[in-house]
Amino acid sequence: MVKKESRATKQDVLKRIEGILRRDINMEVKLVFAKIEKFLEPIDKKAEGFPGAGIGYVHIDEKLQAEYMAWEKSIKQEWFEVIEGIRESLRSG
Repeated sequence: MVKKESRATKQDVLKRIEGILRRDINMEVKLVFAKIEKFLEPIDKKAEGFPGAGIGYVHIDEKLQAEYMAWEKSIKQEWFEVIEGIRESLRSG
């Protein structure tokens, strides 16, 4: 069973983004995104109970590659917009 305290919630990520931007409000969005990606990685990928333990490689069917890339791009765009929203909120508040 996966322990819930080892999982980051969206609220945790939003707080982390706010903290990053409070330290450097002008940080590039891509750098902020890179920092939260690291935050979302499991501390110990080989920990017992981690669902991806031992996988190491995921194959994406070539037919679905374009669809996957579009999905990944939309997720990143969504987070970029969230980051910019937090930045604007900090500037105005």
